[in-house]
Amino acid sequence: MGRNALAGVVALFFIATFALAGPGDGAKTGAWSGVIINGACSADEAFAEAPKCSAAAPGAPLALYDDTIRQVYALDPQDQAIGHLGDSVTVSGTLEGNTIHGASVKLFATVGLNVGQKAPAFSARDQFGVVQTLDSLKGEKGTVLLFYRSADWCPYCKGQLIQLQAAKARFEKQGIKLAGISYDSVEILKYFADRRKIEFPLLSDPDSKIIRMYQVMNSEAIGPNQGMARPGYFFIDTEGMIREKFFEAKYRERLTGNDVLAKLFPELGEEVSDTVEAPHLQLAVGQSDRVGVPGNLVTLTAEVKLPPDVHVYAPGTKGYKPIKFVIDSLPDFELRQANYPRAKILYLPAIKEKVPVFEGTFQIRQELKVNSMAAYSSAIGADGKTVAIQGKLEYQACDSKICFLPASVPVAWNLQIVPLDRQRAPEEIRHK
Repeated sequence: MGRNALAGVVALFFIATFALAGPGDGAKTGAWSGVIINGACSADEAFAEAPKCSAAAPGAPLALYDDTIRQVYALDPQDQAIGHLGDSVTVSGTLEGNTIHGASVKLFATVGLNVGQKAPAFSARDQFGVVQTLDSLKGEKGTVLLFYRSADWCPYCKGQLIQLQAAKARFEKQGIKLAGISYDSVEILKYFADRRKIEFPLLSDPDSKIIRMYQVMNSEAIGPNQGMARPGYFFIDTEGMIREKFFEAKYRERLTGNDVLAKLFPELGEEVSDTVEAPHLQLAVGQSDRVGVPGNLVTLTAEVKLPPDVHVYAPGTKGYKPIKFVIDSLPDFELRQANYPRAKILYLPAIKEKVPVFEGTFQIRQELKVNSMAAYSSAIGADGKTVAIQGKLEYQACDSKICFLPASVPVAWNLQIVPLDRQRAPEEIRHK
């Protein structure tokens, strides 16, 4: 598993429900969440996403890394952790010193209230001092609520809020209002909103009452971070029901506002699009965002429109050349697996075979993550930099009588990467 996969280290939603267990030596029973790493990796190395932390080594023990407090826990026994290197997990057992005994390992569970539940009502002041409720935030088609860690000390949160502001008009055009919720004070929210011109409501929940109601509090956070939320979105319809939720398993990994819009309305996913010359079909490439920040998830798309009676073969088809969306390797990006639509089964009477194909108009989506490490953010400079992304679409188009020669069409995108906002609020209003 590559170094980018270890971004999960810094992106987990940590659960800690500790209770004293028996009379001995301050032992605690409970559940700890984090990522399984190579036990030879230190907390500093895990935070820096050192390759050794995600590298399997014969005989090397496995450990749990908790980024909220940058702590590495030994696991005893090891058997349930085997096969989970790099996975986000919850480990149950008894903590003695730096070792979790019992070490029952389960994949990390979902965060927050479930889809289909009624969204709890609330009342809170925003950055303008206005009291907001679920009703006052309701759009014609619903509300998107973003829970985030802080608009003061969390640069990934600030980047997400800035991008959500950039997408605000597109949401409102679809009848959806936006709001953000954090444990920040009104003063912190006003300072950030004034500086970055955030116009949608940022709600102050200093006692984490709303955060608890929606079951998104990071219970392990301590000190100035105590009370913060785990980052993610809820989409609430006009009847007050939770219809969708999008919670990142990694705090440095953030959906842009346009990506959330695309999940709710797939046909609106691209902010930028362009046509590409291609034989036997029409091809348009798009991208969710023109501008990204470290940690962003940006979506690239290829929209294919086939003439009537023409098809291409779906990935995995044996004996034929299937369509393939390929993005060239990028050192500072993590490429996710391309997402193809559901194929149609076509019967070929001439050879009496059934094969999976695509017909008509369809879209292939490729998600990529911008490097989230501080070193990369510093290296791009104050003005950022433009990244040229290149790839190709490979396919063989066929009609009912003939298959045309295979084609490979170059595709390209440009993405402007800008640095994160690391400016803090004045000392006197920061979390203590």
